Amino acid sequence: MSGPTGPVPAVSLRQVTKRFPETRLDDEVVAVDALDLDIEDGEFFALLGPSGCGKTTTLRMVAGFEFPTSGSVHIHGEEMGHRPPDRRPVNTVFQSYALFPHMTVARNVAFGLEMRDVDRSEARRRVDEAIALVQLRGRGGAMPGDLSGGQQQRVALARAIVNRPKVLLLDEPLGALDLRLREAMQVELKQLQSMLGITFLHVTHDQEEALAMADRIGVMDAGRLVQVGTPAEVYERPRTRFVAEFLGDANLLTADVLDPSRVRLPDGTTARIATDRAAGSAVHLSLRPEQLDLVGPDEPVEHHLDSLEGTVARIGYFGSAIEYDVALDAGGPEVLVTARLGNSRGVVTREIGERVRMRWAPESATVLED
Repeated sequence: MSGPTGPVPAVSLRQVTKRFPETRLDDEVVAVDALDLDIEDGEFFALLGPSGCGKTTTLRMVAGFEFPTSGSVHIHGEEMGHRPPDRRPVNTVFQSYALFPHMTVARNVAFGLEMRDVDRSEARRRVDEAIALVQLRGRGGAMPGDLSGGQQQRVALARAIVNRPKVLLLDEPLGALDLRLREAMQVELKQLQSMLGITFLHVTHDQEEALAMADRIGVMDAGRLVQVGTPAEVYERPRTRFVAEFLGDANLLTADVLDPSRVRLPDGTTARIATDRAAGSAVHLSLRPEQLDLVGPDEPVEHHLDSLEGTVARIGYFGSAIEYDVALDAGGPEVLVTARLGNSRGVVTREIGERVRMRWAPESATVLED
């Protein structure tokens, strides 16, 4: 089905607001505030933000575990209203797995089909198919207690996809796993979504997890959706200070606008960047540490690069990278510079107290919104 401007989104939220009563203060807490969002059919979409930002409440309203105070939730063009979870074309995977410990893997996966009175032979076929999809072929007779954490998470996924939902909701599904297993499951989740071709709405506070898996990311802060874009867009072109600092490391430099293509940096030098702010306005620039290059203070700076001078204050060695904290001549916050080592043998290491110049391409800097 298509609307006047194209295909109907898998999930559409319009001015969705959720308020919870605060009994001690005789007031209300706004958990989600006038949120608008479209998630396309077949998309892997991640809602990212810190604890308490409203992302899980948003997912619960899509699932039907909570209802909006105002606004509407549509799934494939159909308004959900106050429809309960079992009457929505979605399934949810939780961090806690929520498996039945007294049932085998196959019985756990079949549970939803039994509740829907699916024919026994059809249910068996679909259970076998789901177990194979999550790479647990041959473990249908095992009990959940005999499985590792990663295997239990796969069972929870199989139980969710066996019902063939139009949208799969994932609430911090990898949060209980250790780092190595979590990284492996990220790859498996992305592959599973590609094979199934259904919409995934994934809630997480883990920036690397969202960047690694999602087609698009929605960053939430204090109940509001502050930026939506591809992983590259939200990381390389953050709109706000919150997004810049929440997604990885960011250097924030104050500057004064000289004209639509130049700003004055704290030490009086100029840098090139496109901005629509009025001349004389104070702005913040965001620069990622890996976008900066360190050279000696006397080395020439190519005409197409901008630069700042400072002194190396701290050094951190991380195997594949070296991080330098550089104190600027003009004072203010130190600047973090990341030198990726990789297979390069030409990386020049610096010493604490050494004078350096930081260079960057003008297109690497972003003017943040107020």
